[in-house]
Amino acid sequence: MKNKAGFITLIIGIFFLLSPLWFYWLIHGSHERYLWIINGPYPLSHLGSGPLQLWTMLALVFIGMALSVASVFLYRKK
Repeated sequence: MKNKAGFITLIIGIFFLLSPLWFYWLIHGSHERYLWIINGPYPLSHLGSGPLQLWTMLALVFIGMALSVASVFLYRKK
């Protein structure tokens, strides 16, 4: 492996890029779980709203893209 930092950053970036899919499944995977989440305490109760889900997923994708781009620069660094 040429550069460990670049590779690790790429793996973390890919994890963040795929995490919105997991996040969506976590909330909407089952009707009982969705009701349990939105009836929970403060942080969880707001996960049922569309705007919070949208901003959370966009933030995860943005972080994933930034880490993926950073990994390219770290990988090219000699």
